[in-house]
Amino acid sequence: MPLLVELGERTWTGQLERVEPWLATTVVSQGAFRRMLEDTAYEVGEPHIRKWLGDMLDAAREHERLIDELYVAFRLDPARRPALGGASAALLAKAREIGAHVEGLAGGLRGGAWRKLRELTLANLDSTTAFGIVEQLGLALGIPLVVDLVVPVVGRKSQHQLVLRECLLEMAPKAILYGA
Repeated sequence: MPLLVELGERTWTGQLERVEPWLATTVVSQGAFRRMLEDTAYEVGEPHIRKWLGDMLDAAREHERLIDELYVAFRLDPARRPALGGASAALLAKAREIGAHVEGLAGGLRGGAWRKLRELTLANLDSTTAFGIVEQLGLALGIPLVVDLVVPVVGRKSQHQLVLRECLLEMAPKAILYGA
């Protein structure tokens, strides 16, 4: 039972039902990040960056699988996870790619790998925030299991954000100055 007291069953159920759409948002956000990472990990020419992205992809898949455990922790049915989550993630990933491509062209960038790393940086920030909100929902509802599941994910994704930023900063001057 949750740590909250004096909540009627109807109130408790209503709050859990309001969590479900956010979990669906987290599915889409993390799925979009993973798809973009799959598209980028092996396109980058620098071997050390390619390795980092490959390791990040393994973690992204693990984080995506964890979402079913979050449904269970919130006492929701994982089978109700959105059937269109994969399609929505693909659409979101493509929309982000198009937006970043337009921004890159406006900034004079011609290098595809640099642009994709920038997209990944933004997508990872979005999915990290989605998981962070899940953590806060777990805290607000007094469900320690949610916090236990999500805190390591947010920590790992925060580390990934720093790695993506460093990769981006390493590749940006070359892309801007030499169009590579």
